[in-house]
Amino acid sequence: MYPPPTGPDLTAEQRQELDDTFLSSDPYGYFSARIRMMLWWAESDVDSHKHALAAPDHREHHEPETLARFSRLLGQPMGFIPETLPSSVATQVATDAYALRHHAAESLVRLTAALSQRRSAGKSCVWETLSTGPNQLGQVVDQIRESFSSAEAPMQFARLVVQEQDLQSGMTDQLASASNVFADWLNFAIALLVGHELQLNAAHNKVKHGLSVRARDDLKVTFATTPPNADGTIPVGALTGPDAVDIFDCPVIEVLAQAPRVDGHSQGLELTQLRVDVPAVLAETYMIAWAHGAMFHVAAAKHFAGRSHPPKYLTAPAHPGYPVGGPHPDHVSGKAPVGMRFPLTTPPGGEPTRRPPGLAFRDVFIPFTFTGSAMRNGRVVADETTEEA
Repeated sequence: MYPPPTGPDLTAEQRQELDDTFLSSDPYGYFSARIRMMLWWAESDVDSHKHALAAPDHREHHEPETLARFSRLLGQPMGFIPETLPSSVATQVATDAYALRHHAAESLVRLTAALSQRRSAGKSCVWETLSTGPNQLGQVVDQIRESFSSAEAPMQFARLVVQEQDLQSGMTDQLASASNVFADWLNFAIALLVGHELQLNAAHNKVKHGLSVRARDDLKVTFATTPPNADGTIPVGALTGPDAVDIFDCPVIEVLAQAPRVDGHSQGLELTQLRVDVPAVLAETYMIAWAHGAMFHVAAAKHFAGRSHPPKYLTAPAHPGYPVGGPHPDHVSGKAPVGMRFPLTTPPGGEPTRRPPGLAFRDVFIPFTFTGSAMRNGRVVADETTEEA
């Protein structure tokens, strides 16, 4: 029960009671449970061999299982899985994994902004600051960049994710390494939410608001330097040889959305195709949730510190530990393509589109130039072999 309002601002007692409630929750446990559920769901699909949830693993020791690769990407023992519960299917797993990664990313970004703003503004209620922050993600990211713009930013961030008692003897190499890993995953989360060449956050919104996306596991896209023959056939070796590069080799989410403005000018409709390598996406989600869990614990521990004989239910969730040495984002996603985009209509004013079609990676966008028809039917045929006498 909460007493009725006494004015336009929360009282000190209300702020304490609200954070007693909020900061005794366990968001790291929530995200871990969601990841665990999806991993078990994917693994328990009896037809999993028909659905390529993960990109092919070209290592010498082939590990097709989602759990095995998830463990290896995190540098954990084989069969590692976050502690909690279980359940199975392909495109749904891909869609939910994509949405969960964005959920974790936005949680981390908004919590970082709230804690840095709360410190600079002298506010004492984390829940209030988090709940009344700006709706626009661009503004939230601007807050973070402003808060961490000084030379003290690395230590300032470390104090958000490293337990106070661990810093009492100073910043060790191991703590600095872990803090840098968390900072890299914060930057990765920001890149998912704002500023990428593809509409990554729009895709998440389309999943949330009415599921107006198409998830599919029947789309294979390969770039090959060998053109089709005059009769429309192309040898299978041209698509599997050293000059061919797979772009889509696992589930894909297709999104139709209005393209963002360019230099203040509206753009037309755009189709975005996003590659979803499920174990990699869930590994990224886990690392983002790990950073969020560490930050949440530190904030909760500060809130409950110095309280004499608090009830047992008022306690900070456990700190999830330190990812010394990684994995960093490049260790998980590597150089894999993120997806492709295709403008479908010209801008409302009739001028040419300012967002050309192309292929996107994490840090580079390669535009396409069509010199002929963009669509052509073809047929893949067996390679011709010539035997010498």
